Amino acid sequence: MPYTAQSDPRRKQMPRFVIAMGAAPHMKLSHQGFEFSATDAPMTFDTHDAAYDYLVRHNEDEPLKGVRGEIVEDLSL
Repeated sequence: MPYTAQSDPRRKQMPRFVIAMGAAPHMKLSHQGFEFSATDAPMTFDTHDAAYDYLVRHNEDEPLKGVRGEIVEDLSL
């Protein structure tokens, strides 16, 4: 099996992706999806594609409406 970052035996968990507010990247979409917060637990996605799908489906709903959402890998999770 070739070495990849995902096959690294030292890697304990897969990357987690979150939706951050583009103008304030420290603000992440909260777990409930009702607001952006720097202190609440963020809504996490297992893949970039899953986060993108959520962003596309809900871009006309609050709190994403009118906000440039950015999908980022959250290394703190």
